[in-house]
Amino acid sequence: MTPLGKYIWLIQLLQETGGITYEEINQRWLKARRYTEDENMPILKRTFHNHIKAIREEYGIQIECGPGYKYYIANENKDILPKVERLSTLNMLHETMLNSKLQNSLYIEDYNFSFDNITTIMEAINTNHKVRIENRLYDQYKVLNVAPYQLHYLLSQWFLLGETDEFGLMRIPVPLVVDVYKTDALFKYPAKYTDENYRKLLYGNSSETIRLDVKIMTSLFENYLKHFIPMSPFQQKVEYKSWVTEGNAGTFPSHYYIDDNYAALLSFKLPKTPFALGILKDKLDCFIYQILNDVNPFSLFTEEQYEEAMSKPFIL
Repeated sequence: MTPLGKYIWLIQLLQETGGITYEEINQRWLKARRYTEDENMPILKRTFHNHIKAIREEYGIQIECGPGYKYYIANENKDILPKVERLSTLNMLHETMLNSKLQNSLYIEDYNFSFDNITTIMEAINTNHKVRIENRLYDQYKVLNVAPYQLHYLLSQWFLLGETDEFGLMRIPVPLVVDVYKTDALFKYPAKYTDENYRKLLYGNSSETIRLDVKIMTSLFENYLKHFIPMSPFQQKVEYKSWVTEGNAGTFPSHYYIDDNYAALLSFKLPKTPFALGILKDKLDCFIYQILNDVNPFSLFTEEQYEEAMSKPFIL
């Protein structure tokens, strides 16, 4: 079961019971997982609390412990129902993804996205059909016929990487698109196509790469970024070390769980482009972090260059 599937299972159980102890949750879990490969594996207490934190921080659903050590959902039902419905849809999408071409063609950084025009592109990727994209914002790119290779969801925005009949390989921000139609024309992937190499192309047409090492002061990463979603598709490794200093000055963001005694050390090797660096910088700015490089790579481009890289179609 995926992490998202576990969250949905726990939320629905708490909705159904109105309140239940950790021990009773484990009994229900073992019963639900009977005859599966993890049928005898209970939910560890630490893992259970990590689930609660992720559900609260990522999806805004507040789970609290009340009288009798029973866990319950503190949100009002009118606030919970649409969130659970969205999570169920996303989990179904994720399960479908694992058994399709989208497994190597779809990169999702987080799950708070809209499905406008996306399902058409996903279907086209799975059936090797070209799509016709209509866009009213840029006259030069008003109509594009695209062989869709990959979809990426980054910083609340979808990007399509594909080969256009008109301009060649392009990165297209899907929010700029008005309509998408699946055509009858089929496409073939290039002979030397790999999802990894083309994923690097999406982040800018640069043969230069940058090594970036970062220390992030949080214990959330061990179970969140390492096992669920990477901070960047160019993330190479994650290490966790005890981090104890005198004072630990600074104001921590209230919406992230911070533990003063641990740090995550992350390494990246990404293209030297404003798009790739801008994507990563935006994610890192949510945390208290320290760049370990001698020179800050984010100073290579101006804020204007970062914004321009994100805002319009890009020919590769």
